[in-house]
Amino acid sequence: MNAQVWLDSQDYAGLIAEAERLLDQEPGAITAWGYGGLAYLLQDDPESAQAWWFRAMTDLTASQLDALAQWLETQAPAYRETQPAVSLGLYQAAQEIAPTPERLCRWIEFSAQQDQLTAEALETLIQALQTATAFPAQPLYQTLITVVSHIQYGPLIEQLVQVCREHLPAPVYAKALLLASNRLQWQNALEVREQLLNLALEADPENVEILGVLASLYGDIHQHDKALELCDRQMAAAQKHSLVTQGYALYCRLRELLNAGGVAWSEILAKTESYRQLLQDIADPNTDFRPAFKLLGANLFHIPFLLPYLRDEPAQDRPLINRITSRVGRGFRRITPNLNPSTATPQRLRIGFLSLTLRRHSVGWLARSFFQHYDREQFEFFLYYIAQPPDDLGQCWFVQKCDHYFYHDHPGQLAEQIARDGIQILVDMDSLTLTSSCVVLAQKPAPIQVTWLGWDASGLDTVDYFIADPLVLPANAQDYYQETLWRLPETYIAVDGFEIDVPTLRREDLGIAPDAVIFYTAQSGYKRHPNTVDLQLQILRAVPNSYLCVKYIYDSEGLKHQFVTQAQALGVDPKRLRFLPPVDSEYVHRANLQNLADVVLDTYPYNGATTTLEALWLGVPMVTRVGQQFAARNSYAFLTQCGITEGIAHTPEDYVAWGVRLGTNTQLRQHIRQRLLESRHTSPLWNGKRFARQLGEAFQQMWQCYVNKHLSSS
Repeated sequence: MNAQVWLDSQDYAGLIAEAERLLDQEPGAITAWGYGGLAYLLQDDPESAQAWWFRAMTDLTASQLDALAQWLETQAPAYRETQPAVSLGLYQAAQEIAPTPERLCRWIEFSAQQDQLTAEALETLIQALQTATAFPAQPLYQTLITVVSHIQYGPLIEQLVQVCREHLPAPVYAKALLLASNRLQWQNALEVREQLLNLALEADPENVEILGVLASLYGDIHQHDKALELCDRQMAAAQKHSLVTQGYALYCRLRELLNAGGVAWSEILAKTESYRQLLQDIADPNTDFRPAFKLLGANLFHIPFLLPYLRDEPAQDRPLINRITSRVGRGFRRITPNLNPSTATPQRLRIGFLSLTLRRHSVGWLARSFFQHYDREQFEFFLYYIAQPPDDLGQCWFVQKCDHYFYHDHPGQLAEQIARDGIQILVDMDSLTLTSSCVVLAQKPAPIQVTWLGWDASGLDTVDYFIADPLVLPANAQDYYQETLWRLPETYIAVDGFEIDVPTLRREDLGIAPDAVIFYTAQSGYKRHPNTVDLQLQILRAVPNSYLCVKYIYDSEGLKHQFVTQAQALGVDPKRLRFLPPVDSEYVHRANLQNLADVVLDTYPYNGATTTLEALWLGVPMVTRVGQQFAARNSYAFLTQCGITEGIAHTPEDYVAWGVRLGTNTQLRQHIRQRLLESRHTSPLWNGKRFARQLGEAFQQMWQCYVNKHLSSS
C-alpha cells in the first residue's frame, strides 16, 4: 500500500477510504489496518482510531495482531516531536492490540514524558509487575527513571518504586533511582530526592556515586553531620576502587567540609596538600581513567574543582585541571558538526549559548547587558538550557532575547540538537560548575567552543577559547591554559548598572551608631578562607568604633562559629560582628549594601565578581588582594577599569593597611565614592553597548580564523 501520496497531501479521508478498499480485498493486510487508524489519529479523531483497531482485534489472528503492533511502533517515533499526541496514540494502540511488557513500558514512558500518564495506565503497569514472575529489566529501568522524574511523587509512584525492586538487579535499581533523583534536582524536590537516594543506598550500600550525591543533598540542607558521615562511608568504599575514584571521594569530602565551614576549615587546610598531590597522581598520563569513568561518568569533571578556593597557584594547578578534565572528556563520544566553513557562512553567525544560569543568577545579571545590545543583524542566537531551571522572569527575559530556545535534560541529545542546528560558535556559560554542560562540550557539537563567565576555564581540550581581558589574567597566563586566551581590549564583562529596591536593614536595626564605620563582606562559605578572615579581623581590631557585617548566603552557624572563634583568638570582641541573613531579592540586597557599607572587604584566594560589581556601581570603596589566578583578580580588574587604585593590595600586609586607611579616613572614602559614581559615565565596565560590540567583533574574528585555517589546510 503506497500511503505517502495521501499523507503528503494530508488527505486522511482518502487514505481511510483506500485502506477500506484494500481490506475488502485482503482482510489481513497489516499496513491497511495500520494506515487507516493512523489517518484517524492524524485528523484528531482518536475515538474512531480506537474503533478501527478494535475491528482489527476481532478480524486478525494473534500473529497478525503482533505484526500490526510492531508496525504501529515503527511509525510512532516519526511523530514524537511534531505531533506527540499521534505518537502516544500509536504506542497505546500497539499495547492494547498485542500486549507485551516492552510495549507497556514504551507507552507508559512516552505518556510520562508528555505529561499524559493517567492513574489508570500507571495502575496497569503496577499490576503487571505484581503478577509477573519476570519482567524485562532494560525497558523497566528506563520507564522507572522517566516516570519518577516526570510525575509528581505520590502513593502510586511510591508503589511503582517498591514493586520495581523485585524485578531489577540491586545495582540497576539503585542507578535508576539515582538518575531520577538527579533529574529532579532543579525542581526543588528535596524530600523526594532524599527518599529516592536512601532507597538507592539501601539497594547498593557501597555505591560511591550515590553516597556522594546523598552527602551533597544533606550538605545543601545544612545537615552536615549526616553529610560528613556519608562522606566517611564513601571514602571507605572508594578504597576498593581506583585512584581516580578515590580522588572523587576526597573531592566530595572537601566539598562538604567547605559547606560546613567553621571548625571544618582546620581539616580542609590539613588536607589541601594531600588533595593536590592526589590530583597530581591522577593527572599522570599512565593513570587509567576507565574503571572510574564507568563507575562515575561525568562526576569526574568535578575532581579538581576546589583548587581555586584553597590556593592561588595557577601555574601549578591549571595544568592539573587541564589534564584531568580533558581525560574525562575523552570518555564521551564526539559529534562531527555538519559544517563546511567554505559554504557555511550565512548572513548571520549562528551563536549558541549553553547554560543553566541565564536566569536570576549571578551569570544572568552579568550577561544581560550583552544580550540587550548585541547586533541582531550579525548574529542569530540559540539558547540551550542544559537542565530545566526553575521558572523565573530572568529566564523568560533571556528566552525573549534569543531567536531560538531549547531545553533537554539529557546532555547527549542536547549536543545532537546543537550539531543539527549548525551552530558555528557555542558559548559555555557555566564551565566546571555544571558537569552536564561539560558533557556537551566534550562531544564538540560546534566547530568553535568558547567559555565566558560562570567560572574559570574548564580545561577541556574541546574548548577553543577562554574570554579574558588585559587585567583579569597575568601576562604569562597562556603558558598554563589549555584554551587559547582571547583577551577583549578593555574588559571581559560590562553591565549597564544594577537596580535597587528599598533597604530592609538600617544601622539602628543592628545596634550600630551613625558615626561608626561598617566593614562589609558578602560571600559564600567556600570563599571564607581563614587566612583572609584573620586579615579582616585585624582590620576591625585596628579601626576604632568599627563593626564587621558578614552577610551569609547559605549556612549561618558554621560561619558564625568561624568568625567568632577567630575573633576571640585575635582579641577582637565578637560583639563587633554582625551576621546578616540572606534576603529574597537581589534588589533589596543591593539596597542594604548601599545603606550599610562604608568599606567592602573582599575574599581571597577567590574574589567576588557580581558582589564586587554591585559594590562599585553603588560607590562603595573596597579592599581586595590581587593574586595570580582568574578568581583572585576579578576585583582588581574591575577597580582598575573604574580608575581606582586605592584598596588594591598585593600582600596580606597591604590588605590590612588599606583596610585600616579606608576605615579611618572619611575624606578618602568620600573621594573614592565620588570617583566610582563618576566612572558610571566613563568606565568600559559600565558601557554594555560598547562591550556588546567588542564581544561581537571577537565572535566574528573567531569564525574568520576558523574559516581561514580550514581553507588553508584543504
